[in-house]
Parts: sequence; structure tokens; C-alpha cells
Amino acid sequence: MALWRAMRAAAGGREVGYRHVAAAMDLVLEPGDRAIDVPGQRVERIGGRLVLVSRPAGLRGRWRPDGNNNGDAHAFRLALAVPGEVAVSDTTRLTAEAMDDPSGAAAMDAAAAAGRGRTALVRADLCASLAVRNRRPGDRFRPVGVGGSKKLQDWFVDRKVARVERSRVPLVVDEADRIVWVAGHGIDEAFAVTDAAQGVLLLRLRQP
Repeated sequence: MALWRAMRAAAGGREVGYRHVAAAMDLVLEPGDRAIDVPGQRVERIGGRLVLVSRPAGLRGRWRPDGNNNGDAHAFRLALAVPGEVAVSDTTRLTAEAMDDPSGAAAMDAAAAAGRGRTALVRADLCASLAVRNRRPGDRFRPVGVGGSKKLQDWFVDRKVARVERSRVPLVVDEADRIVWVAGHGIDEAFAVTDAAQGVLLLRLRQP
């Protein structure tokens, strides 16, 4: 009953029936981060929480809170060649280039090694095919220096990234869709350069 009332409040006047509540309860009872669409909203299981996200008024067609909606200019997934450059928006570009002298990576500062700035150093041997996209529900990665897996949502909160900006932050991902770099905020430790002899890619975020 409590869930039905919450779903009715989030539905914006659309009818929420027993089958919708039962489907939402299934998310509670079964492990794993999953989501379903129901009238007027999306219901997401995120860790131990059940999150109701209201559907924007006036939106037509199927709605996806990850930003991939009709008329949403912030949804994107773009191939990033090496070497190459991709324009995410009129003011934001990402570039990738191999460092000719891998030993030069040692001269980069700690922020670049962790990807917490406009440059990031990553292992070239693990980045044969790259793409740039925005966030998706359930995104996780292992930030350098944190010592464990982190939900991207929680990382944005920790980094004090405004809610309205989170879907606009470019994510560099590999061919398996694993996050390599949350541009400007951190790389996944699996892609961190740990040996001066490793091939190195230099990723750059270019903004005004």
C-alpha cells in the first residue's frame, strides 16, 4: 500500500494498477540493479533502494532517465579514434593520442595519472577501441585511489557535480562498455598506468 501510494504520487495523474505495483515489488525482492517503466515514471532498484523517477510532462514516446529520450540533446555515444578527436557539444571536445615516449608519462602530475582534471593517462593495450557517451543507469567504476567499486551516481555526489550536469559529463568507454575515464573526474584503476614501459594513451578534455 505504501509503495502504491508513492507510485501514484509520482505518476502525475496516470493510473497505477496492481500489476504495476507487483512489478515494482519484484525489483525489491530480487537482487541486482534493474529498472522498469510504469505509467508516468520509471522504477529503479539501485543497491538497497527503490527509486521512483517521474516522467517529464509533455514527453512523447518511451522515456529513459539515462538521457536517451526524444528531444533530449544531451544523449550521446560517439566513436573515439586513436589518434582522434570527437565533439561532444559546441564547447566540449575529447581527444586521444598515443604518447610516443611512454617514459614521458612519469613527468605528468598525479592528477593526470588519476584522471582528475582535463588530462588522463591510460593503458594503450586495454584501449584498442574507444567511445564517448553519457551516463547510463547502473554505471559503476573503480576510481584510482578509492580501493573499490563505486556507483557513478555516488561519485558525482562525492565530487559535488550538479545534478543537471551529470548526464553531460563525457564518459570514455572501451569496446566492452567499461568506463575508462569519467572525463575531468577520474579513471578506472584497471586502466591506470602502473609501469613506465606500458604503452600510454593521453586523453584530453577540451572546454573553454
